[in-house]
Formats: sequence, structure tokens, C-alpha cells
Amino acid sequence: MKKLILAAAMVIAGSAHGGVRIETVTRDIKTQSPDGPASVLLVQDGNVRTSGDRGNSVIIKDGSIYILDDDEKTYRQMDRAQMQQMAGQASAAMAQMQARMKDMPPEQRAMMERMMGGQLPGGMSSGKPDVWAAQDTGKNDTVAGRQCRVWNLTRNGKPFEELCVVPYPSLAGKENLEKAFRDLADAFGDLAQAMPNADAGAKGRLDVKGYPIRTRSYDAGGKYRGSETVLSKWAEESIPAATFEVPKGYAKQSMPGLGGN
Repeated sequence: MKKLILAAAMVIAGSAHGGVRIETVTRDIKTQSPDGPASVLLVQDGNVRTSGDRGNSVIIKDGSIYILDDDEKTYRQMDRAQMQQMAGQASAAMAQMQARMKDMPPEQRAMMERMMGGQLPGGMSSGKPDVWAAQDTGKNDTVAGRQCRVWNLTRNGKPFEELCVVPYPSLAGKENLEKAFRDLADAFGDLAQAMPNADAGAKGRLDVKGYPIRTRSYDAGGKYRGSETVLSKWAEESIPAATFEVPKGYAKQSMPGLGGN
């Protein structure tokens, strides 16, 4: 879900007409050896489908999220009411965790943040809202034959991600994405608001002038983590409508903790 939210934050532009296929691969920075197959994002007529390397797919359609287990041939569905319910549960859980963190000695809070690689949710360690900022480094690089501009996304003044971006007009079909990603952002809105500053990083990414064809993240020490995510394919194509439907024969299951269907 995190990748979907990030994609929504980065690709808002134009109106939906045809189809767009976006493929990304995660690879080792030094050897450039891929870590599994490419992740695929399909967008058409306001619908979104993403498929990863773990036998799972996600479909966003008509304000609902469908989470498919393609190995087990099962799926779960969340509509807006269920997302609001889940958001309430998440808010309560985060409030409890924040209360525990507040009573921890500073060294214990620091240890927890180190254990989580500096990825504690916003405000959990300091008790204050995180401050996100996008900075143009003024540097250029080349990824898969495309020249890109290097931006840094910082969190509380420290490097969080490096994004090498290309102008939207250089990517085919960019005008096809607005409705789909606005629907996507709307679908995840309640869940994002349930987490402290969950959408602040996404808003920071909107200040980056372009689409990231390479993303690298930093560890708590300000060094690159071992892997990077790069754009391997972006193309316009007609996507069959059935792609955005739950396949026949998949059994519906309840969302954990929500009960019902």
C-alpha cells in the first residue's frame, strides 16, 4: 500500500483516457542485480492495478480496494466504510504507542528508532510533527539511458530519499493518470490520516519537479541503503477491462480485524 500512496503522490497530471503500463525493478545499487521480477502498475479509465513479486495484486476501482492473493486464489475487499473503520483502529493503536514512547527514557526511544532504521512514524520519537522538504541538488545523472535531475527528500533536515526525476512531458501517456491517482489518493485518504504525518511525506514529494525514474533511500546515518528502485518501462497500451476485475473463481475473505465480508 505504501508504494501505491507514493505513486499517487508523484504522478498526478492530466485526465484519464487510454492505458499506461509502468514497470519498476528493485536492484542492488553496486551490482545492479535485480531483487526479483519487476513490479507492474496498470492504469486505465480511472482504474488501477498493481502486481508485485509476492503473488499479490491490488485493484483500486470505484472507491474500493481489492487485495488479491493470486497464489491462494482469494481476495479481500475494503470499501470506504471499512477503510474508515480501519483508520479508527489504527488511530487508537498509534495513540497507545505514542503514550508508551512518551514515557520512555530518551536512550530507549533512540534505541527503538535505530532498530527500525529511522523509520518510526512521524512524531513517534520526538512527539513533534515531522518536517518534510524537497530540495533540488542541481545535479544530473543518467538512468537506463535517460538523463534525470537529482532531488533529495529530507525529513527533519536529514536525508530520507534521493529521487532522480525526468520532466512529465518526456513520458508517454502522462495525461492518462489524473483521475486514477486522484481516486487512489481518495481511497487511501482515511488510512493516511490515521497515521501521524503519514501523508506529509507524500505532500513533500509533490514538490519534486518531475517523475522519479530512480529512488534510493538513506539509512539513519545518511548513507544509501543497499538497493534502489528504477523505472524499467513506461508505455501507453490498451489494457483489457477484465484486468481490473477480480478473476472468476477467487474466494472472498474478510479483512482481518474487521469481520463481515
